[in-house]
Amino acid sequence: MLSQLGFQDVAVVARFDCFRGTSKERIAQKYGVRGVNLLARKQYR
Repeated sequence: MLSQLGFQDVAVVARFDCFRGTSKERIAQKYGVRGVNLLARKQYR
């Protein structure tokens, strides 16, 4: 999806539990919701 937006060299640099410690933690675990940090570059012309 990110390549369709013009990003290149996309890499996931970290994964984390974005709902840990919140009231929605159980729902996030049930559906496998996770957060990620991405590293990508986009060349403007």
